[in-house]
Amino acid sequence: MRKTERPPLLEALCLLSFLGSGTGFVIYLITGIFFSGLQPFIIKTGSVPDISRLSSGYFLAFSMLFAISLFGVFAMWNLKKTGFFIYMTARLAIIVYPLIIMGTHAFSSVVIIFSLLFIFLYASQFKKMRAYSLED
Repeated sequence: MRKTERPPLLEALCLLSFLGSGTGFVIYLITGIFFSGLQPFIIKTGSVPDISRLSSGYFLAFSMLFAISLFGVFAMWNLKKTGFFIYMTARLAIIVYPLIIMGTHAFSSVVIIFSLLFIFLYASQFKKMRAYSLED
């Protein structure tokens, strides 16, 4: 069976998402693993006034959310509709998780804008993806 060609916009979105989510995964994983040594850097460069709620687990959870996001992008790269729902869920969790843990101090308009923009753009490509099947 001949595979459907990936639409250019979907391909561009996936490549950008591989880069963004991949970078996020690595940075949060490293921060989670080396949290105690990175605390002075986090205090100096962070925008959260009280880091007492932050822990290695917080950053490792973020790392896992970015890994889930990457999994969704990989599925969409392979034209699987399920990837969109996985990606969307992970990105919404990336928006909400810091708000739950740290309150409004963790509000990031940049994260919200880019997450919603990419979700919207991926949604525009949804019809060009296939439903999941065991044969794929």
